[in-house]
This record gives sequence, C-alpha cells and structure tokens, in this order.
Amino acid sequence: MLGLPIYKLGNVYYLHTRIAGQQVKKSLRTGYKREALQRALALLHDMTKPTPLPPAKYELDASRGIFKADGPEDHARLMEAIEALKALHTGQPQAPAPIAAPAAPAPADDPTALRLDELLEKYFLLKKVTQATVISYRNTADELSVFLRNPRITRITTSDITRFQEHLAQKGNSLRTVANKTDTIRALLNFAKKQGYTRQDNPAAGRSLVSKKQKLKEGWATFETDEIVSLVGCDFFREKLGTDYATAVLMGIFTACRVGEITALKKDDFKRSRKGTPYITIRDSKTVAGIREVPLHPYIFSHISAKLDTLKNPSDKFFSYKERDGKGTGNAAGKMLARNLEVAKIDRPKLVFHSLRKYTNNELMQGGVSLEHRCQFAGHEIDNVNVAIYTKPFGIDDLASAIFPTLTTIAETVAKAISGAPDFEVDFSELIDPM
Repeated sequence: MLGLPIYKLGNVYYLHTRIAGQQVKKSLRTGYKREALQRALALLHDMTKPTPLPPAKYELDASRGIFKADGPEDHARLMEAIEALKALHTGQPQAPAPIAAPAAPAPADDPTALRLDELLEKYFLLKKVTQATVISYRNTADELSVFLRNPRITRITTSDITRFQEHLAQKGNSLRTVANKTDTIRALLNFAKKQGYTRQDNPAAGRSLVSKKQKLKEGWATFETDEIVSLVGCDFFREKLGTDYATAVLMGIFTACRVGEITALKKDDFKRSRKGTPYITIRDSKTVAGIREVPLHPYIFSHISAKLDTLKNPSDKFFSYKERDGKGTGNAAGKMLARNLEVAKIDRPKLVFHSLRKYTNNELMQGGVSLEHRCQFAGHEIDNVNVAIYTKPFGIDDLASAIFPTLTTIAETVAKAISGAPDFEVDFSELIDPM
C-alpha cells in the first residue's frame, strides 16, 4: 500500500502534507481507505503540476512584415499596436480596438467527485430496491457512462442529457423508454445532491418527456367482461386448471394482487380471521400501501384449499415459479397469459397480467364499493389527510363484507365460462372448509 500522508479523523480521511513550503490539509470526503488513496493521489498530482511560463510578448516589425503573438491576450495587444500605427500614418485619431474576451475555460474536474458507477453502488447501499430495479438502474447508468465516456457526475450537463435522449431515440427506443431512462438518471443525481456528492443543480431535472397524463393514457389496458369469459372459457385455460398458471390467473381476478405478489406467496401467508374469513398477507410490495391483508372469496379459496393442505412447512412456496433475469417470480405467468390471449383470439393491445388487477378494481367501482375499500383491497395510496392520518384500516371481515358481493358476481361469470354451461350455478357458502 502506498505510504501517502493521509489519516482518518472520525469517519473521513484527510490529506496532510507540505508543498513548496506551505501546509496543505484537505478532506478526501470518504471513509473508505482504498478510495481515499485514489483521491489523495489525484490531489497531489494536481497540486504538484509545474506552473507554465508566462507567454512571450508580441513582436511587431512593420518594415520587415513581422507580426507575432503568443496567446489570445498577446494577440489582442498586438492588434492595438497595429491600429495605433494606422492612426499615426493617416493622422486620424483611432479608437483602441476592443479586446476580445478570452474563451471561458472548461470547468476543472473535481478529482474527488464520483463517477456514475460509484454513485450507483452508494445508491444501492442506502436504498431498498428490487432486483429488477437494480438491473434496470445499472443498465441505464452503464449506457450513459459509455455514451459520455465515464465522466465524473459534476461534469454532466443539461446538454449531455439532451444528447443522451437523442442518442436513445436514434437507437430505436420508444418515447416511453427514453422517458423512463431519463427518470432513472434524474433519481440518481437527485440522490447525489441530497447526499452531498455534488452541489450542482440536477441536469436531468425537468427533462421528463412524458407527462403523468400521458403515462396514464399509455398504460396497460383493462380487461372487459367478455374478454375475461373468452380467456377462462377457452380450452387452453380449461386444460390448465389446477396448474400454477390457471391458479395465478384466478388469484389475479379475485384478489386484484400484482402478479409478483401472488407468485411469491408461502403457506404462512394464508390466514383466517376470528370470524372465519380466509385471507392472504402481502408482506412485500412495490409500495407501502401494497403491504396489506387481502380477503379470499369462497370461489378462489375452493381452487387453492387442496393445494394448501399439501404444504407442510410455513416457508413452503405455494407456487413453483422461480425468479428469472431479475424480473420476479411472475415472469413465466405473464408469458403464459400472452399465449392464452393468442389462443382465445383476444388481440386488443396492452392486455397483460396487470390488466386483471385493473378489471377487478373497475368492477368493484361499478359495483358501488367505496374508494377507501377499493384502495385498501388493491394496495393503493390515498392522498387524503383525513383518510391517511385520521382513520384506521378496515378489519379483514369488514373489507370482505364490502367487496364480496361484487366478487360473487364475477365468480358466477367465471364459473359459467369455465363450465361452458350458461345456466351453471354454484353455492359459494359451501365452498369454505376449515384451514
């Protein structure tokens, strides 16, 4: 290890030395020794650079046609002298030629500033994010680093962000993709400023290309009832009844849960209230509101109770899906749904697994279920002080009472579609067995 004059005071390393007889003491702004050594080397290199000699004075010999200057300032003085000579020859007073302002130097690189990959690691250290987010953020940061040739974050400018957006568009990325990657860069640089890694304004601030209204408009579509009938009523779905895929789809319809929330369920997540209402506990979600308890309608419970009895340990997974490529456990179910849509000849764009969640929420709204009940059921935030601060969540039995009438209507539609008999009837009161 290099014997550099650094020491640690508290949690931060400092450089303390003498250069040209003067004492130098600077904070290296890091508590990591390896990083402190690198920054100390960079500082010593900058502080010990030889001072350039002053430029030579201009040379003017009109008789021999010699006009020489060294540098912008020397050239400006030479031009003044030439204009003075002209005035002497013509006998006319001549205003001195304006001195051109020297070009602004490029901002000096801060040898202690982080590069994007270093900032990214600090972001992941202090932020709890999913594996999918890690992969997405890393890919975007790497793409920007390559495009800008790995600059320090203090060197990134607004024009760099503009050029990066144009670069992404030229590569064939959609407007939504360009906007999402810009949002990622903005989030990283906001973090850098908040943590004190830079004092500069965020160059990606205000650079969003898609408004909130556009995002809502371009989001996933919502299933319609006739499409749900076609989806679960085709032979493709009927043949898969009892498999992970068919059970996940039915869970999506009757719980309005996200596919990742469904496919990550374990035996210990299935509970029953004191009044006997079965429910599931969502322990990990993309939002705080998403961590919730969701009542299970008798129809969906009838499809999962047998499988629950086969699980012995509380940690046993209900579904056999595995996480792949950082896309969570629901990736396989989403791909199978696309195949189901193709077989059922449902070709309306933007229908995905999330569309099941939107369908159920819409049916609850049409059925007169209150906003508060719907938001608690689906795990949505309510931006209202009265609701968020002054009220408590509904009990699981109260929530079930509010939503089960609408879910029963959906269950009748789904049961008839799967059976293929329009007059098919089922008594849901007999479907719940003790867990």
